[in-house]
Amino acid sequence: MTKIQRRSALAAILVGASSALPMPAHAGPALKPYKVGFNAWIGSIAFFVAQQKGFFKEAGLDVQTKSFSAPGDGLKPLLTNDLDAVLSTADCVLTVVDKAPGQLKIVYLTDTSSGADAIVAKKDIPNIKAMKGRKVAATLGQCNQLLLDKALEKAGLTEKDIHLVNMSPDDAGAAFAAGQIDVAVTWEPWITKVSGEKKGHVIFSSKDTPMLILDVLAVNTKGAAKKPAETRAFIKALNRGYEFVQAHRDEAAALAGKSLEQKPEEVKPMLDKVDLYGPQKNLELLAGPAAAASKQVAQFFKDHKVNDTLVDTSTLFDAQYLK
Repeated sequence: MTKIQRRSALAAILVGASSALPMPAHAGPALKPYKVGFNAWIGSIAFFVAQQKGFFKEAGLDVQTKSFSAPGDGLKPLLTNDLDAVLSTADCVLTVVDKAPGQLKIVYLTDTSSGADAIVAKKDIPNIKAMKGRKVAATLGQCNQLLLDKALEKAGLTEKDIHLVNMSPDDAGAAFAAGQIDVAVTWEPWITKVSGEKKGHVIFSSKDTPMLILDVLAVNTKGAAKKPAETRAFIKALNRGYEFVQAHRDEAAALAGKSLEQKPEEVKPMLDKVDLYGPQKNLELLAGPAAAASKQVAQFFKDHKVNDTLVDTSTLFDAQYLK
C-alpha cells in the first residue's frame, strides 16, 4: 500500500469513527456580555437573586460583575465605558453629572432607603436635641450629611451645635460599635449590628425622610445607546428578581446573604428597612416624583459646594428601557 493509499484509508477510518459518535446538542445563541458594577447593599437584593437564580442568562446575558466598596466608586469606569451599568445611588450620580453633564442616565430604581440609613446614638442620648455638644460622625458632602441636617433641623439645631467628624458610613458604624464616637450616621448592616448588641439605638432614620436616599441603576448615555437590547434584558431580569423576592422572601434572604456575607436571619430585618421597587412603581416614579425628590439633594450639593452647578434632575431619569 502506497503512502497516499495509507492516508486515504486512515481518513476513511476517522470519518467513519466520527460519524459513529453522538452529535452534541445544538448550542443556543451566544450570551451577550454586560458588565455591571455594584456594592454590597440590601436594596440590590433583586440583582443578587437574579444573578444566582440564572435570570440574566435566561435573558440572554453574560453578566460580568465588579464589586466596589462604595456606591459611587463604579461611576468613573461607567463614564469610560469599562462598565455597561452600575448599581449606585441617585446622590452619587448627581455628583458625577455635575462634572460630566448629560453623560449618565438613571434608568431604574431598585429601592429607597426607609430605615436602612440612620443616626445611631449612645443610650444616654435619647433624641436629636441631646446630640448638642456631642461627637458625631458623618460623611461630609454626601447624602448621609443631608440626612443629619434634616434631623438637626427638626430639632432646631445646626451643624454648629455638634462636633462633626468626617467618616464613611462603614467607618462611622465601626467607630461607634467600638465606643469611639457618641453618634454615627451609618447604614446597614451596622444599624442592625449595634442595635442587636445593644451598643446604641436609632434616633433618626431615612424612614423619616421618604425618597431622600434612592438606589438606582445608572448607564452611560452613549454606551447604553449602543446596547439598548441588553439594557432592556438586564432590567427585565431585575424585575424577575424583584418578583422572586416578593414571592419567596426567605429564599431570597438566603441568596442575598451570600452576596452580603450575612446570615439569612440577619438579612431579613434589613429588608424591612428598604422599599423595593418593581416595574410599575418604576414607571410611576421615573415619570416625575424621583426627579422632584432628587432636586433637594442637588440643591444641598450646590449649597455645600460639593457640586459647582445646580444639576437639573428633570433630565436625569429615563424610563425608555422599561418599555
